[in-house]
Amino acid sequence: MAKTYAAPVIALTTGLALAIGMTPVQAGSRAAGSRSGAILAAAARIGPPVPVGRLKIAGDFRDGGTVTARGLSWRLGRVPAGDRVLSFEVGYSWQACARRSCARAADSTATPFAARRYIVGHADAGRRLRVTVTATEVVQTRAARFTFRVLRTRRSYTASSRVAAYPQGRRPVSEFVNGLPEPTTGSAAEYFQVDPAHYSSANGPVQQRFRIDGGRWRAMPPRRVFYTGHLRPGQHRVSVRTADRAGSSAISFGWRVTRLPAPLRCQGSCWYPPHLNKAGHPMRWDWQIGRTFPRQRTGRRAIDIYDIDGFLTTGAQIRQIHTTWQAATLPHPKAICYLDLAWEDYRPDGSPAPRSPAVSFPRTRSLFPAATLGKVYFGFPQERWVDFRQLNALKPMLTERIAMCARKGFNAVELDDIDSFDPPQTTGFYLTAGDAQNYLAFAFNLVHSYGMTAVWKNSPLLAKWGTKYTEGAVVEECLAFPPCSAWHVFTADKTAAQPTGKWVGEAEYGADHVVCDPGTRCRAGMRTFAAFCRAVYAGPLGFSAVKFDVNLDGKVFFPCPRGR
Repeated sequence: MAKTYAAPVIALTTGLALAIGMTPVQAGSRAAGSRSGAILAAAARIGPPVPVGRLKIAGDFRDGGTVTARGLSWRLGRVPAGDRVLSFEVGYSWQACARRSCARAADSTATPFAARRYIVGHADAGRRLRVTVTATEVVQTRAARFTFRVLRTRRSYTASSRVAAYPQGRRPVSEFVNGLPEPTTGSAAEYFQVDPAHYSSANGPVQQRFRIDGGRWRAMPPRRVFYTGHLRPGQHRVSVRTADRAGSSAISFGWRVTRLPAPLRCQGSCWYPPHLNKAGHPMRWDWQIGRTFPRQRTGRRAIDIYDIDGFLTTGAQIRQIHTTWQAATLPHPKAICYLDLAWEDYRPDGSPAPRSPAVSFPRTRSLFPAATLGKVYFGFPQERWVDFRQLNALKPMLTERIAMCARKGFNAVELDDIDSFDPPQTTGFYLTAGDAQNYLAFAFNLVHSYGMTAVWKNSPLLAKWGTKYTEGAVVEECLAFPPCSAWHVFTADKTAAQPTGKWVGEAEYGADHVVCDPGTRCRAGMRTFAAFCRAVYAGPLGFSAVKFDVNLDGKVFFPCPRGR
């Protein structure tokens, strides 16, 4: 499905000191060309991250040994008055170099911000290790329009000595990699990843086997990823055995599976988004997370629900929406707080807490732990997937974000990017649906504890389960990527607080070329706007269907049933 987010970044930097940024308004317009000189001049006034010291690699340069990037620390570059540093990250990538070329090191992990330490792989033997350290500084330059610059500085170091082979006669070893479940979790199934074995070729071929809860030993799959299957509540243990002629070694991990927490009712005077308004039609909404402040809809275009960015929108602006703005059928509109569960480098809490080296950047309670950040979200280099298994490590960040929505006066919270388990390898961590359920049950109950209702986002595989914890849903492109019927479980779910069912907002995008604009002639293969509304807005589904531009900046707004 399409990925939408609050503040598109048009250009990221590479090299040592180049930085170019644009606002969503400038991108693709004539204004961008006419202002390019001013943009470059502004970028030049911002200093890139400054390295301090000399980078080196220290440790045991042997298959199975541990090495560490040392000697380099960082400080912020020059930031002009009025600008603000949003985040500062330091990432590590490891390579193994032969005489003329370098390739990715054998045992690289999915967490670059936590990869200062590296366990040398068997395939690295005979090569020289190279580490590249990248410091990234995200600077907000014009708060009113949320324009920001991304500046990067890189430093690399290649070790002079080559990696030694594993000692002959020593038994082989291996490790779990890319994270483990917490000691107690509500997830009833898990994946485990294992490093390639560290061994001496002189000791013959290596075999790796695994078992679950004392069951039979099974051959390790070629990708060294194995699945537990469904687990009952209680204590569980997985073990991995690595063996060759020199002997064998074993690693194991134990944890407890508990039942998921029961859904918590919304606390206080909560607003429950109804499926139907007082006229018996799907309650009208607008989704404007690509703006710092939403554009008001008035007259016949008035709406009842604004889904807007939780960070960019201020409490004063929410009060204005609640007290002075026109609504379609309510006295004044309600507001949904958009939060992304993926990591975004341009958020004020986006700096992953560095263990080392020291970074002269103000720390907050809500920094993302470096080990929770995995692969880049495809197509969006400023975002990374998050390891939902590490709930305890992520609770401070999540609590602070939801508390922010409550302080500002939002009525509900939409949590985006909840489908990181589909497919399991999406994040680099190999997550399961149970990992998502364990994380989301806590998150949605937390939203309710702060007196706000919760809104589900996409993820049809868990939608039915999600109705127990949420009071509505936001769906993207169910015509472009059917079926739309997967989210009928919300509108059909009638409760005492929502007697007509739970509200669903559905978004189709012009970029998909699936739905025509109202009143226009359709190209081959596209649905008329009226047909779109008949399929999604009218009939048994009853979604509040709108055609938007993918930037979600308020410029395109064609709501069913007539597009105005």
